[in-house]
Amino acid sequence: MHTNKRFITTIFIAHLLLFLSFYLFSNVFWPLFTMSLLLLIMLSYQSASWKKITFIQLLIGVGSGLLLYLLFFSGKQLMLLLFPEMITSLQTLYELISPKEKWHYVSLILIIIPGEELFWRGFIQGRLEKANISNAVLLATVLYTSVHIYAGAILLLVAALLAGFTWGYIYRRTNTMTVPILSHLVFDLMLLVFFPLL
Repeated sequence: MHTNKRFITTIFIAHLLLFLSFYLFSNVFWPLFTMSLLLLIMLSYQSASWKKITFIQLLIGVGSGLLLYLLFFSGKQLMLLLFPEMITSLQTLYELISPKEKWHYVSLILIIIPGEELFWRGFIQGRLEKANISNAVLLATVLYTSVHIYAGAILLLVAALLAGFTWGYIYRRTNTMTVPILSHLVFDLMLLVFFPLL
């Protein structure tokens, strides 16, 4: 019973933090989102499984991050053909989440990406798997996607759903947090730093 309460409380806290970051205080998104992920790391840091990765797992991490980026790059082209008006939503999202200052890049690499994986895959998915929930990866992905609703961008929800499921599946198969963190890092760096979709 105590474990269930803690689980529900942490989901509520994640929703509250992302509501504050993406919606209520979006003018200070980067400081608030960074602090939010630090708090989520503190709630979940002991939950993740870590072990030395193999060369194949390294390739899985890098390759899946690149494939996710290519999927979203292709999806953007299709979106522009079918729904050209959605470019405005994409521009608004990029204005909010794109790193602009040096410390944003440090936060993204050292806090935000590892923090999201530690919390959503290590803690949330891990708890669901320990509770013998058969669709733990899918349920954790839906919960991960749900907190992104406050950004008001359908594209971010699609990204969270597809990428979140990929990272959850990778974590379950490799049983080490390093691989999904690596995949997430490659994906975000491609998407936000090296080859933004705008």
